[in-house]
Amino acid sequence: MKNWYLIKTKPRQEKKAKQHLENQGYVAFYPSAKINNRLVVLFPGYLFVQLNEKTQKFSPINSTKGVSYFVKFGLNFAKVPTSVIKFIKNNQQIT
Repeated sequence: MKNWYLIKTKPRQEKKAKQHLENQGYVAFYPSAKINNRLVVLFPGYLFVQLNEKTQKFSPINSTKGVSYFVKFGLNFAKVPTSVIKFIKNNQQIT
């Protein structure tokens, strides 16, 4: 089953982390918008990664360039509902 998880990135390395995660076969997403003709990350220092718990491993993500760690609540990784990701994707303004 595929779920979205929240990742903390190193400062200003969202794009780098996304690229390296995608090179490893993960689906990654960081919301951005064009503000005053400048592309701005909407959640600086964070990105979302989609994982299939049965076929993909969590461990390589922590050692990926640009990634600091998985965000956790206690012992559980922070899951983000797919509906929230769809809402953000549909409402980010990139022109």
